[in-house]
Amino acid sequence: MIKKIILGAVILAVIVLAGWKLFFSKSDVSKKLDKVKENLTAYHMEANMDLTANEETRSYFVTTDYCKKDNNDYFRVSMLDKNINQTQIMLKNNEGVFVLTPLLNQVYKFKGDWPLNSPKPYLYHSLLDNLDNKHEVKKMDDGYLISGPAEYVNSPEWIKQDIKFSTELKPLWVDIKNESNTVVGKVTFTNCDFTPKYSDDFFNVESNMKQAQDEENKPNEDTQVTFEDLPLLPAENTETLQEKTVSHINGNSYYIMTFTGKHNFTMVQGIAEKYDEMKIIEVDMEYVETINGVAFKDGNRIIYQKNGVSFDIYSDTMTIPEIISVVNNMESYEKK
Repeated sequence: MIKKIILGAVILAVIVLAGWKLFFSKSDVSKKLDKVKENLTAYHMEANMDLTANEETRSYFVTTDYCKKDNNDYFRVSMLDKNINQTQIMLKNNEGVFVLTPLLNQVYKFKGDWPLNSPKPYLYHSLLDNLDNKHEVKKMDDGYLISGPAEYVNSPEWIKQDIKFSTELKPLWVDIKNESNTVVGKVTFTNCDFTPKYSDDFFNVESNMKQAQDEENKPNEDTQVTFEDLPLLPAENTETLQEKTVSHINGNSYYIMTFTGKHNFTMVQGIAEKYDEMKIIEVDMEYVETINGVAFKDGNRIIYQKNGVSFDIYSDTMTIPEIISVVNNMESYEKK
């Protein structure tokens, strides 16, 4: 009987200790989180990001910069697609929000709350916001492991994630998982600086475009997609390509394709126009986060640009998330 009492006491002590450790960890993280948020006025972060879809993995090098000036939030995100050696830059300054495509010498300007309008696994603000949601904390010798549900509106298959922070709440890595607990997205941070110094024109559109075009890692002309390489089709799609025609508009050629099945939709596809001088295009549409590329939505229509190819997809029977699913699953073309 005494042995049973002692055993029960030991088990109870273990349970209480485990519960105290979890509570202590969450309290510890919460205090540090409040301190980080209070002092967060700037950061520079670099990360390697691998995203897997349809058994294909795309690799990116992402640089994220943030600075608070005169009560305004300034952001710069540079995303290098390692597979095709092309860079896309997104900026937010006091003039608006911009998406720069150096390859085309083209800039989209739009209104919105980017990048805080939706979670992004490479954005420190988003990772901190995850600590405000339901999560589990595992305290480790070198930091904290945060596990919980993921909410990426335009990637509904991303349903949970693990985030590893250092003891100072610097991000170390993020694993995004699907329903099968398979890692479909991985972000590994290689640099994190909370006291960066920025030049006056660091978040300027013109200076960023010039710098990007002056860099040596310009894509090889022989590897760029041409109209002869089109059309590209959805890699996974239950609909059938019903009709395909070629149309010529203002000297440019486009494929017009009609898909039928569970859902009906039309896709117009062509080579995105390049400009000799920087072209700023104001868009009265909402910016949409996609796995890669630039996308805007207007009703049930998505305008999408990826790797020098433009897509215009619209449907009377599909929701925006369903159209985005088509966008995210477009074939990637890489010349050998």
